[in-house]
Amino acid sequence: MDRRTTKILRGVVAALVFATAAFHLWWGLPRSIIYAQAMSGLLGQGLPPDPRPFLFVAFAAVLLAGPYLVTRGVVGLRNAYIAGTLLMVASIAGWVFWHATGHGAFLVEGFSAPSSGGGGHHHGGSTVLLILDHFNTEPVESGLKTLEAIAAALFVTLLWKDPAIIPDEQRENVESTASSEP
Repeated sequence: MDRRTTKILRGVVAALVFATAAFHLWWGLPRSIIYAQAMSGLLGQGLPPDPRPFLFVAFAAVLLAGPYLVTRGVVGLRNAYIAGTLLMVASIAGWVFWHATGHGAFLVEGFSAPSSGGGGHHHGGSTVLLILDHFNTEPVESGLKTLEAIAAALFVTLLWKDPAIIPDEQRENVESTASSEP
């Protein structure tokens, strides 16, 4: 991969990471402030607060710290690409887990999440169909998960093809193969 393409892909993946972080802050910060203020009342009633706002804010902070740490030379590109891939996949997996377990029903004994849209999709059926239903009925969530999947794919591509992290002898093989292609 040439350096120009690498720079473009790095810019695109950085924009996707910032968009993901912005969404998580936009959704999580106001809710985490409200939950923090109401924490003693919720715990006094035996109700755990929804953990997502706190996790969203922490996730956004980690995402925003990544590019900063890379530009300061604290984290190398290879580790940043691996961490970025893992974080994007973890976000998608967390979304699937949350919806597949009844929107936090596992947090409160005896709680059953209400179904959305009257379809009753939480009462049986496959996880794949449940996630596809959420993907179709929640355009913001589906858009974000699509961005995260694209970011993960770009991180993997950069991990394999970025000339800045490919060892010299392997880079020569990659460049000679690329130059011999029509």
